[in-house]
Amino acid sequence: MTIGLILLTLVLLTCLAAVGIGAFFVRKKVTAMHGMMFAMSMAMGAGLFFGTLLGILFQGDLLLSTVIGMGTGVLAGAVFGSFYSFLALLDGVLSGVMAGMMGAMLGEMIKPEDWDKTVMIMFTIALSICFLLINEILKCGNKQLIFFRIYQNPFIIGTLFVLLCFFLYSLTPFISKPITPPGLHH
Repeated sequence: MTIGLILLTLVLLTCLAAVGIGAFFVRKKVTAMHGMMFAMSMAMGAGLFFGTLLGILFQGDLLLSTVIGMGTGVLAGAVFGSFYSFLALLDGVLSGVMAGMMGAMLGEMIKPEDWDKTVMIMFTIALSICFLLINEILKCGNKQLIFFRIYQNPFIIGTLFVLLCFFLYSLTPFISKPITPPGLHH
């Protein structure tokens, strides 16, 4: 693992925590459908990113990467869904299982020369889910604070998102490529 990959993971975990805290505070102000969408979206983003990452890191051990990826998605879905209702929890858990499994299979199938691109694509998807959910959560919060009004401006938040992704992508390579000895080919 490289510094760039650690930074990607920390940024995503920070955004997941921010969405979780925000979702907890607005749980009484939103509908059950909002809760189901929050749980499903966060489970899908976390499961896909971490499942793909683990599929790449544990190349050749699909069972381990699948179980850990599914566990990550289930944990995210259960935490977010538990704020709202049993159906939201169930929706989040099932979405987490599916996303973790799909991410692990994707990570296992990717060629080593495409690992960094795949990690960045999955990170961008998960981060965009976080940003969209934060925007939705802020619509339910206190509208007087200037930060909330700035964050809801699509030009400012879009620029911030693009700059953050470009900065993090400049930290490549995220994963050190395996070195195969000469003469060993599949």
